[in-house]
Amino acid sequence: MVGISGQTTPSIYDVYHTAKVVKNHNPYALVVVGGAHVTFQDEQVLQECPEIDVVVRGEGEVTMSKLLERVEERRNHVGLPGTTIRSGSSYLRNPDSPYIANLDDLPFPAYDILNLPCYFPKGKRIAPMITSRGCPYQCTFCSSSRITGKRWRGRSPENVIEEVQLLHDRYNVRDVTFLDDLFTFDTRRVEHFCERMIQEGDGIGWTCSSRADIMARHPEMTSWLKNAGCHTLYIGAESGSQRILNRIKKGIKLSQVISAVKSAKQAGLEVVLSFILGIPGETREDVLSTIDFACKLDPDLAQFTICTPYPGTPMYDEAMENRWLSIADWTKFTVLEPIMNLPGLSRRWIKQQLRRAYYRFYTRPSFIWKQIKMKNLDIFRVAFRSIINRFRK
Repeated sequence: MVGISGQTTPSIYDVYHTAKVVKNHNPYALVVVGGAHVTFQDEQVLQECPEIDVVVRGEGEVTMSKLLERVEERRNHVGLPGTTIRSGSSYLRNPDSPYIANLDDLPFPAYDILNLPCYFPKGKRIAPMITSRGCPYQCTFCSSSRITGKRWRGRSPENVIEEVQLLHDRYNVRDVTFLDDLFTFDTRRVEHFCERMIQEGDGIGWTCSSRADIMARHPEMTSWLKNAGCHTLYIGAESGSQRILNRIKKGIKLSQVISAVKSAKQAGLEVVLSFILGIPGETREDVLSTIDFACKLDPDLAQFTICTPYPGTPMYDEAMENRWLSIADWTKFTVLEPIMNLPGLSRRWIKQQLRRAYYRFYTRPSFIWKQIKMKNLDIFRVAFRSIINRFRK
């Protein structure tokens, strides 16, 4: 058996290529793919790539374990929850698998066979972790709740600390990036985790993500995070228009974004905000107000992306229904290329605003001066390379 990650939409053709390489090497290998994209495009994936035998949908740990047992026992895969398989010339979509109730039951990743240092960024010993799953919110651009469920589930602080210590003691990891959508959802868990990190964290730095409404309701959380070694907080601000935030069902207010950024800065945390341009229903004024809002908030870093309706999201369903999608090539679903034809917003204009957003935010004198004071020369090297590449084009 060979497992391949089909997590991201723009890389799905690389998944197909990998499956073909595997089958060319060993025609009898069972090729299995899992991840977000294939969860929602399972039948299409099997149709487009005959080298793929099984699609694992949603959470894959238990499903993969049971699949391996069936392979070992030479049983077929009919009825195996969480899978879509070939059945003659058609496809059989088995029932969904239940969500894993207790995430502490899952073993840690097999770091011993991963050769983890090969994945460290140059000169930095950073490792990613996920400590929770599930999302009760309804953001139209996100498929998270359709993959891991609407009920939030978190690993215990003790379980998380144990893995952090493993990464530190065995692989000398100095920084951890928590990739959870809702790391701060359970405030009691956050407080307990921070207390344990202060006692047992060995000075490890870390980053996490949160929602503006959570941080606005619990500003005291910022000091917990900072004291426990957190240095960077990611928050999805998304838009500078309250009307658009309501339309994408983000569930936050502009005032909460302002409050969250203020409390995080006061605690000494670096703040990274994400914004989306070209959301269905936006006017040009809405897009420009988002760029203005980002500059006024003055986070340490800002990420701007173009609205991309990924399979599995309510926005994708809306885009298909309204025939907004203008591109069928999955490699273009990068959040850097406009792929929808929206009323009142041309694709060319949206792409121009993406460039304008980055230029406006990162050429502000206050931002440049801050980087100089911090002796952060890396960002200027990136900017220089970007300018050179632009002239070359």
